[in-house]
Amino acid sequence: MYLKYEDIKRVSVEITSRCNAACPQCPRTDNSILPMAELKMQDIERIFPKQFCSQLDLVYMCGNYGDAMTSNTTIPAIEYWHGMGVPQISLYTNGSGRNPDWWQALAQAMTGENDSVIFSIDGLADTNSIYRKNTNWDRIMQSVNAFIQAGGKAVWHYLIFEHNQHQVESARALAEELGFVDFVPKATSRFVAQELYNKESTNQQQQQTVNLQVDPKLDRPNQPTTATARLSAPQHQAQTALGFHQQAEDCLRQGQLKEAIAASQQALKIQPNFAAACKTLGNAFQGLGRMQAAADCYAKALQIQPNFPEVYANVGSLYAQQQQWQPASAYYQKAIELKPNFAGAYRNLAKVLTQLGQPEKANYAWYQAIAIETSQAPAPTPPVPSKPASQQLEPPSLEQYQNPQGDQFIKAVETYGGLNNYYRNVEISCQTQASKDIFISFEAELWPCCWVSHTKYAIYNDTYIPQMLGLIQKYGNGFNSLKTQSVKDALESDWFRQDLTASFSCSKRLDVCAHECGKTFNSTGSQYI
Repeated sequence: MYLKYEDIKRVSVEITSRCNAACPQCPRTDNSILPMAELKMQDIERIFPKQFCSQLDLVYMCGNYGDAMTSNTTIPAIEYWHGMGVPQISLYTNGSGRNPDWWQALAQAMTGENDSVIFSIDGLADTNSIYRKNTNWDRIMQSVNAFIQAGGKAVWHYLIFEHNQHQVESARALAEELGFVDFVPKATSRFVAQELYNKESTNQQQQQTVNLQVDPKLDRPNQPTTATARLSAPQHQAQTALGFHQQAEDCLRQGQLKEAIAASQQALKIQPNFAAACKTLGNAFQGLGRMQAAADCYAKALQIQPNFPEVYANVGSLYAQQQQWQPASAYYQKAIELKPNFAGAYRNLAKVLTQLGQPEKANYAWYQAIAIETSQAPAPTPPVPSKPASQQLEPPSLEQYQNPQGDQFIKAVETYGGLNNYYRNVEISCQTQASKDIFISFEAELWPCCWVSHTKYAIYNDTYIPQMLGLIQKYGNGFNSLKTQSVKDALESDWFRQDLTASFSCSKRLDVCAHECGKTFNSTGSQYI
């Protein structure tokens, strides 16, 4: 069993999915399937009855996707938890929001002796916003001063990159001057995981290149001249039209849109009822922004071939570009009806449904796209196990600020023969089980930890979402919902009661469990230097 209800001592709460920042390595940035939601006070009061609160040592708000600063529930929830007997509360934030009155009220609500707000500030005035995009240094300093001067205990967490490593000690001195109770530099493990992923991707591409090398003799037709000579006139015309269409497709892939148009028109001149050439011509027109010409081509293609799923999807894209979401949705759905394994149509439908304010349907469409692509992939690339790294960000070059377990992790993966083998076989020691910890998401779902929870919307990783989708399909949608059951009842589900811990010692485990809690490497614990 993961944990008995009465053994729980710590609860992490993601009170909202909203955030004002756009950090490049955050899974919420450019995330089209992430729903905007937050817990309300009725959720807090239902999930945290007095008896449950009385057994807790700590509630902390450290979101995967959201910043608790943005939620109106945050301060009332803190006051409620303390009133119900929770002795310690912590909150993580970027600090770039709210007015000074709000930060003073937050300090006054955090009455526990060990309560604290952890400000994630990754640099000084000229560098912090390189990673913490959309944040404002003056607003952060205003928030910090208001909170500390009102009696709040503040901790500064500083994530180290190449661009801010030279300011670590200056930031430490500023933290002391401002009255922070602690300054914590962090050596990220994200670049270590990215290095492994890039290395394995390169190896796989090299192997694919070797496999694609074909003996020239085997690639030649047996009778290149006489075979063509034996074609009838109509057959010869069809062959010529196909040649022009292939040329158009090649030009389209290379971005040579005018050449693609010319080749498509040559194909249609020879065979006017060539539906695929109409589609390609429409794609080229669409690429040039000639929407009406593209629409005319797609209409002709559907007149010739009424059940052409790719054309329906392209018409959907025309409507989507004009922000006509309802017809775009209808055309994408028609494409899927004709071609149920059409992953691209599912992806685009997910984006449109998001615009239509239908997050649950959008999530389903996204999951279908991922599941289809995963099942069709002949040799899937091992997933990057960390949050996506921006090309503008570089790991610190100074040795004292590099992740101390990075080399150990790389060697361990090589010993196991690759990331996938590592994830399937490394011994798992669950950190949150040991600390008697649970996680409650902004959707009021119970999870063992924030790492497992965040994989539900982790669009940057090829295996996280399919694995989460499989888990939800197996145990049923809402198996861990705290809107319909208590924490105690949710812990009695088959997954929490037996299957989760059983997966730790077999190959059918979640990749995220192996990455975060494999005994060889602690990706988060090793950050603190």
